[in-house]
Amino acid sequence: MKKVFVTGGSGFVGQNIIPILIAHGYEVYAIARSDQSAKFVEALGAKAVRDDLTALSSNTQKALQACDYVLHSAAHMDFTYDPKPYFALNIEATENLLKFAKRAGIQKFIYISAAPVVPGSPIVNLSEDQAGEGLPTALYPRTKAIAERKVLQSNTKDFITISLRPPAIWGPDNHHLDDLMKSVKSGNWRWIGGGNQILSTIHVKNLGNAILAAFASELGATAYFVTDGERKSMKSLFKGILEAQGLNPGDKVLPLWIAKFAASTIERIWKLFGIKSRPPVAPLMIRLMGNEFSVSDEKARRELGYKNKISIEEGMAELRRKG
Repeated sequence: MKKVFVTGGSGFVGQNIIPILIAHGYEVYAIARSDQSAKFVEALGAKAVRDDLTALSSNTQKALQACDYVLHSAAHMDFTYDPKPYFALNIEATENLLKFAKRAGIQKFIYISAAPVVPGSPIVNLSEDQAGEGLPTALYPRTKAIAERKVLQSNTKDFITISLRPPAIWGPDNHHLDDLMKSVKSGNWRWIGGGNQILSTIHVKNLGNAILAAFASELGATAYFVTDGERKSMKSLFKGILEAQGLNPGDKVLPLWIAKFAASTIERIWKLFGIKSRPPVAPLMIRLMGNEFSVSDEKARRELGYKNKISIEEGMAELRRKG
């Protein structure tokens, strides 16, 4: 039985992936910073490893020595402008975990990156070899891109590293959509640019299949986009998710040029005064939601043998049953 050390186990991705790994015969060790997180991952079937990812201790080293693989999904994901938490968790913690993992003899290190680590907008059915070599400007994708490079550069014949680049991840009980639902409930939601632009997505169960495929592969030092494999508009997807929760987002539109102006103005104000709270709108939001953002996962399907676990319609039906 292969053993996997998982970070981010109590987050949306982790809490869905841990049961998938266990169901496929993996024994899971999950890092947990608090008693609450420890109880949570243990309830999922994992062994809790009490430690702080930003200050790893011998607890992690001992757990890694017992494991074969690492799945690193923890990240600081936000739209705020304070660089410290992004660099601490996304870059420095990843560097330290790589060192610990190599020292412990880990065989494979799978990094959950993000599709927006590639620069540019709009992004239209982009493949890995078409992506620009620069870094995006926003803190979240920029720090994720830097960490991804460090992961891939660490690859050796005895320490295989793969980066998976999911776009918008969705599925049941996704707390990342809380702000969206609050906006809809308050009547403040607007479709930026009309909402008909294509947005690549991946259901969390499909991400689970991509992770299993990465663990089974002998390839390394490579990044892969992974998606649901369907071209859907942002409006059709989010409307389906919201309606499954009994919410009607309506059809009100915010013109793209107004959204861009508001986002850039707010960004300047937030940076000028060092405001650390989340802004109402940010350039990264516009990049991902106001323009097409679609990527191709043909490489992952061809090289890793990645296949969907669930279709978008099946995922929507699941949400309606649970809603």
